[in-house]
Amino acid sequence: MTHLKVNIVSWNRFITRNLVVVPELLGLTHEFQFESGLIRIELPAADKLTEDKTKDSRLVISAYKTEEGIQLPTRISVKSIDLVCNLSKSISIPAEVLTRHPNPIDLLTEKQQKQVNDISNTHSDIAYRAFELWIGTLRWKSGNGSIGTSEIHGSKSGWSTYLLNEATNKRFWAGPHALTTYIHNPVTLEQWNEAQEALKLGLKSPVYIDLLFEGIEQLKNGDIRRTVVDLAVACEAFIRLRVMQTLPDGLTDSVRKYIDDANIRQSLNYFILETLNEEQKKLIKGISSTLHQLFDARNTILHSGYKEDLTQSECRKYLDATRKLISIT
Repeated sequence: MTHLKVNIVSWNRFITRNLVVVPELLGLTHEFQFESGLIRIELPAADKLTEDKTKDSRLVISAYKTEEGIQLPTRISVKSIDLVCNLSKSISIPAEVLTRHPNPIDLLTEKQQKQVNDISNTHSDIAYRAFELWIGTLRWKSGNGSIGTSEIHGSKSGWSTYLLNEATNKRFWAGPHALTTYIHNPVTLEQWNEAQEALKLGLKSPVYIDLLFEGIEQLKNGDIRRTVVDLAVACEAFIRLRVMQTLPDGLTDSVRKYIDDANIRQSLNYFILETLNEEQKKLIKGISSTLHQLFDARNTILHSGYKEDLTQSECRKYLDATRKLISIT
């Protein structure tokens, strides 16, 4: 039996929920080194465009503009991307394997089957981690924390609350029913290129950005306790990182550790202010009271497990303050 030495790459397809792009991005790729391999992310090309929202659709037109009577797509929902992983590995296999459908087990010994399965598992693990890095970078550079997030379905059925006559069970009133729809700006070519540059340089989204996005998603899902915790930790991480990055050279490790371990109130009230210009100081002073309330709410939740008077309106106020704090960057 003739054997061939073949260079191996792997192909994976990943679901990309809430990813909306401008038409110029269709068919573009991102390439970057990741762990021991080269990763290529491929957006579907324009020939996959459709208005059909069925399960197998990869690109769905979600908005148009009209020019001279012609409808032109302006927003494209990307339902999935392809990821190619190249670990620069080769393997010797029977030549006939390449002429058959995948998994021709009659042509491979058990040892060979184990070998290709091990290679496949290695590629699969690396591909998943590379996808998580890529989707997180795209969230960071586009400012849209919803990209790629999992769908969470609550217990609500979509039915309104009905009032009935107890004696006859006759429905005579349907209460108001509100639907919430989130519309995000599409990823632009500039943001796509910024993501490519970050991936090329091996940069990851700052932890406070990830936590901010987590808080936003938890608020959408109605988990206001998690919202408070995520936003508070995002603010604390930002403040501590900002302070540590601006410490003068020459400080001993023990002094740096003392400052980093200091109560977050001290860092907010004193340390971070010394790193800011006058406009930034004014911004901090304007949200300082709200940030202290956020830290108080976080502590109450973590110490007792709940906060009875917490509301979504209050969480939106905390979210606004967190965004303003992080905007200092």
